[in-house]
Amino acid sequence: MNTATVRSRSVLAYDRLDAHFFTSPGVAASERVAVLEAAGTPMTRVGDIARVWAPPRFARAFAAAAEPGLPYLRPYDSFEYLPVAADRLSLSRNDDLDRLRPRAGTLLQTCSGRNLGPCAYADEYISQFALSHDMVRIEVADEELRMYLFAFLKTSTGQALLRRGKSGSVIDHLTVADVAGVTVPMVSREIRQHVAQLMASGIQLAAEGRSRLIRLLAKQEESLPVPSRTRPAREGWTVKVGDVGDRLDAAYYDPLVVAAREQLQTSGLRCGDLAEALLPARYKRYYVAPEHGRPILSGRQLLQLEPVNLRHVSDRSFRDPAEYEISAGMTVFGAVGRSEGRQGTVALVTPDRDGWLASNDVMRLRPRPGVRPGALWLALAARQARMQINALSFGSVIDHMNPWDVESVFVPRVEDTDAMEAEAGWQAFSQGVADTSAAVTSLEAALKG
Repeated sequence: MNTATVRSRSVLAYDRLDAHFFTSPGVAASERVAVLEAAGTPMTRVGDIARVWAPPRFARAFAAAAEPGLPYLRPYDSFEYLPVAADRLSLSRNDDLDRLRPRAGTLLQTCSGRNLGPCAYADEYISQFALSHDMVRIEVADEELRMYLFAFLKTSTGQALLRRGKSGSVIDHLTVADVAGVTVPMVSREIRQHVAQLMASGIQLAAEGRSRLIRLLAKQEESLPVPSRTRPAREGWTVKVGDVGDRLDAAYYDPLVVAAREQLQTSGLRCGDLAEALLPARYKRYYVAPEHGRPILSGRQLLQLEPVNLRHVSDRSFRDPAEYEISAGMTVFGAVGRSEGRQGTVALVTPDRDGWLASNDVMRLRPRPGVRPGALWLALAARQARMQINALSFGSVIDHMNPWDVESVFVPRVEDTDAMEAEAGWQAFSQGVADTSAAVTSLEAALKG
């Protein structure tokens, strides 16, 4: 049952008393803020403490293969552990691209789409990319105030106040004015400092984890360079009849994939020697409120530091819920979806997600005895491994793959020192999420009294 306490002056102001109106998230959040203000909590607005702006809409001219360009992130790419450019914008055929690159320390507020509302932080890595007008920039000079505002925008109150102003008949939108006009309660200085310190720690740890893993991947690619094409793909290729197994799709026999497979056949080992691949069957979904179920990750959400629009599902959805659980140390990736998209991009399950559920679209790789989790993740993160995984896809509409095929993929060997470094990077992500969640929880408690 949803309940809300309503002040008599609000009933008069809105001229209505229906529960549906007053229990809606936006109105309930406004009432919560009004109660805080009446109790003496100072109020400000986002636009009063920050520069809030967005670049103008522009016609994107993407760079050709050999053309100089600036890496471009789609809005929701910025929420990933390791964001990867979706494309590159041409430097010569787009005007003033520098305005699209957020400065380090900028808060990035999503302002368009079905999952409108989540806010991201632009660290040094994110600031290398171009981001479109679909991310409103919030720039706060004072670091403590910036961290406090970031935490507030992540609270249920902040999210409800943001979404209250959304518009659009088909796609939800927020304007710069909507974001700038959000009311921010300035709770006691002690609480603000505590929240800001936790948020700063969380952001620093996430940046550390990202930096560690990016250095590892760069080192791996330097020691194991990816093969290049000897002729353009448009010229096609031929395959001997004797080399054709149980696959007739051209992508599986792509010379680049064959070269990657052969490169690792001599120096690497089979994925099945490192891990057991598992992919559960489909299930009937019974989504419930968080307090009545367990979080369940999709193929895209498992790549996100803080899953966007995380849903919860009842155990009655499954014959055996344990088959859908993921555990710390597993390597997972989206096995269903577009092979040219994020399908096959691997993540390591961290302790904070141990016991969560994942959908039947998520491939699980459980390390075999004696195999370090970091070694499994780094081996499958190699570009040569990803190329082979994507080539396994089949399906007339939606790409799928089989777990036994994944076990046949060849992967590079990983040194113990590199495996431990990978684990340290993922542990930094895990601790960063814990600190960020603690900051938001503390602020939520203060806002609710």
